[in-house]
Amino acid sequence: MALWTDVIDPATLTGYARESLAEQEARKGSLARWLPNRDVSDILVRFVAGQAGLVPEANYRAYDAEPEIGSRPTGKRHILELPAVGQNLPVSEYEQLRLRNAADTSMLKEILATTRRVVQAVSDRVERLRGEVLVTGIATIPELSPQGDDFGRKAAHNVTAATLWSGSADILEDFEAWKQLYSDTNGVDPGTILTSSRVISAIAGNPAFQTQLVNGGARRASIDDVNTILSGLNLPTLTAYNRRTSKGRVIPDDRLIFLPEAVETTDWEGTELGATFWGQTLTSQDSDYAIEDGAEPGIVVGAYKAEKPPMIAEIISDAIALPVLANADLSLVAKVL
Repeated sequence: MALWTDVIDPATLTGYARESLAEQEARKGSLARWLPNRDVSDILVRFVAGQAGLVPEANYRAYDAEPEIGSRPTGKRHILELPAVGQNLPVSEYEQLRLRNAADTSMLKEILATTRRVVQAVSDRVERLRGEVLVTGIATIPELSPQGDDFGRKAAHNVTAATLWSGSADILEDFEAWKQLYSDTNGVDPGTILTSSRVISAIAGNPAFQTQLVNGGARRASIDDVNTILSGLNLPTLTAYNRRTSKGRVIPDDRLIFLPEAVETTDWEGTELGATFWGQTLTSQDSDYAIEDGAEPGIVVGAYKAEKPPMIAEIISDAIALPVLANADLSLVAKVL
């Protein structure tokens, strides 16, 4: 099966695919706001997993004395191999026959629509793995191995509320305790609490957040009301996240995650939590793709067509990607429902 370039060349189609990926992440909401996208010209990533925020203090010195030699951050050195992910979708013989007498723009629309689907398939799979990493602290890919890459989050950062929040639990006390645990570990406060609409609803109905009415009744709080109370108590505010894929919710709706402040989806230098690494595929180096030097890392997409009957065409996406927690303790997960 050869590249099909009659309607669009692979470099242009790849550019369209990458724009589509960015648009989908922006439209659907993406965990790349906490594990932002980072392109690397490799299939390996190397990093030292350590404790963010706390560093050894400097010592005062006498004039004319040399500064004391400090120590580098310590931690487990990781070398991870980035896995490949992709999908192909056919443009069937029937679809091609239906479009054969149409203008090239009709065939181009079909190719672009199929491209959006294979990009969405990759986007959803990588997003699901981001969720797995944030919830468990481990990147597990069942398609490849039952054993995952454990990023070493402290067991104390996986907690369950002593009293689940379906009733009149002391939610504020839980928030205070978990924020303190996070801060003691990291030396910085959490920036946000990522959770589902179901958990937000449970919080909004809790007596600590309800508005008491003059007739003795009570009004449920809105998310703005909840966040106003949390902010007033110097607690991180809530961010709703409810993304689903064909396999269900990305993050279970019975828990919440303490995280740093969100950043732009490409601002990997703006957070110490980690990143989603996008490696360089062999496909991107194919001279027939004609991708510019330095632009090879990231998802690539090409259209292919068989040269013998039934001459089925395929739109194929190819990527190498893995979400990584560089400082896993900058996340704390609590089961509350």
